[in-house]
Amino acid sequence: MQNELFKPVAINYDNHTVLIPEGFKYRILFSEDDTVVTNSGIRAGAKGSQDMVIYLPIDNSSEHGYLYVNHEEHKPNALLGDGGGGTVFEVKKENEEWKVIGDFHAIDFSNVGETFRNCGGTITPNGTILTTEEEFPLSNTEINSRFGITDTADYNCKKKYLNYGWMIEVDPKTHQAIKKIKNFGRYRHEDAQCMPDGKTVYLTSDNKPAIIFKYVAKEKGDYNNGQLYAYQQSADAETGTWIELPMQEDSLMDIIDVSVRKGASMFISHEWIEEVDVKLYITESGTNEFDFDKEIAMGGKPAKHLNELCRTTGNSYRDPFGRILELDLKTNKLRVLLNGGITKIDSMFCFSSPDAMTSVTIKGKKYLVISEDTHGNRNGSASATVVAKDETYNEVYFLDLSIKNPTLEDLKRFMVAPEGCETTGNMFTPDGKTYFVSIQHPSTTNPAPFNKSSIIAITGF
Repeated sequence: MQNELFKPVAINYDNHTVLIPEGFKYRILFSEDDTVVTNSGIRAGAKGSQDMVIYLPIDNSSEHGYLYVNHEEHKPNALLGDGGGGTVFEVKKENEEWKVIGDFHAIDFSNVGETFRNCGGTITPNGTILTTEEEFPLSNTEINSRFGITDTADYNCKKKYLNYGWMIEVDPKTHQAIKKIKNFGRYRHEDAQCMPDGKTVYLTSDNKPAIIFKYVAKEKGDYNNGQLYAYQQSADAETGTWIELPMQEDSLMDIIDVSVRKGASMFISHEWIEEVDVKLYITESGTNEFDFDKEIAMGGKPAKHLNELCRTTGNSYRDPFGRILELDLKTNKLRVLLNGGITKIDSMFCFSSPDAMTSVTIKGKKYLVISEDTHGNRNGSASATVVAKDETYNEVYFLDLSIKNPTLEDLKRFMVAPEGCETTGNMFTPDGKTYFVSIQHPSTTNPAPFNKSSIIAITGF
């Protein structure tokens, strides 16, 4: 294995810990129920469902910085604020071991009316965090009846439920939310990618249909003024255009349907987005069978690959495995980079429901690092062995981006996660030597410590 990055981990469908290649090691840095401190000095058990992780270097260091963590929750919490959340804390690598310095700080979202299921996001050129709200209640009644949150009072002279479903800018240094950014639209926000120009942000939506959005600010670092666009694929899928969207509040509140009516291309449940060499890589996670009847009646246009790969009858689609998409920003051509599925060489090797994703350059070679979120064996998106066990096993794979047309056999299994968990929130230090990843909602029957959500640091690259 002299010329390989690592020896791939073997498939394991009876795993309750973290399996990584020989020569690598992990350390848990932050777990659900660890003590966090609020800006007002309250100490409480940390929220769970750790998701996005962002490493913020101190003095450009890859061995000293802050970690910002999202919490994909929607529960009542009298001490830390209802709904979702975020935590930030200082970390330092000493003698090849990562350690937490000082307290875990809970982000204060009270000044923006709290938040809801914080999933992905990005770091801005200003050093602030854009964090997503992946879900929102459909009424004030649902806030209480479905999610158990009792505060349904109006916020900013509007019904409380309308305050959820946006993106939020957070200052990690003050542990404080700054504002909810309405110009990005209201929908199931999954992830975002800030571009180097400081003005452009690409956004993904975990919807059916999903739309690829682009926002261009008028001034660098100021997202309060700008223009939102939706991607429209050409009929032959060889290029595409960006449709300008109306920026009035009523349109932004219903921006998915507005985009469909204006001819934006429709996708299925987009997850994370990553930019590498002026190309966007997007995970499309797949789903149960569903139809686009309503949207096609509105003039909606499914992406070309969905019609070719997933259409069953009429306007019905079935997509059990999902895929990785590649959007070339120079040509606006979108193509399928890699379809999920079961490999021909091993019926137990199943790659499906790609979700969180990051990239890294190691020894001059660029890789996508892709996490799964299969939610068990739904819609046939698992091998027969997993289906028979009725359990959930997710993995992390490396994909060499120098391979122009990769196949499933090109995926290199880096990690098998504890049973029940989603692998998410992944990010590397700038030097590519440490990989941070979330172990989200593992089975509570797993032996400690992997019976609750946590953030781990993996070293050995």
